[in-house]
Amino acid sequence: MHITTYGHLGLNCLTPEQRARTCDYWYTVTSRNAAYTAFRTREALDFFLDLHGIAISSPIPRDYGTWAHIPLVGETRQVMHGDSAQMPASGRRVLHMSNGDYTLGIAVPDDKGVVIHFVGPSAERVVFHHGLARAFQDAGHKGSIPAGFENLG
Repeated sequence: MHITTYGHLGLNCLTPEQRARTCDYWYTVTSRNAAYTAFRTREALDFFLDLHGIAISSPIPRDYGTWAHIPLVGETRQVMHGDSAQMPASGRRVLHMSNGDYTLGIAVPDDKGVVIHFVGPSAERVVFHHGLARAFQDAGHKGSIPAGFENLG
């Protein structure tokens, strides 16, 4: 099993002009100054930070649209599997964006934090309805992934 680690993370809080050039994201996260992930809501960002145990080095602006760059303390780790039989049998079910699809991630704690396991795009895998999954993510993953999201791609 190969764990891919994303470190040297930074959070960018975008202005309305910057947001207009994205998919309505207010927050972007970089790893080693390269694009890594992005969020449309503070709730989704907070879920990501909490899930991975990432700390912020200074406060996030209260209001959307206030520019800031904030170094993050921590890292994310993930494992891409070749088929669903290789996925862990237990762990927290979360949405994971992979190759433009919302797919199933299994968050498994270990001695270094959390590892997100998912099935890669070349294999048969669970794909969630994009609109429903995006709304669930934007709400901060409140509760379990609702039934009926799967394989509606």
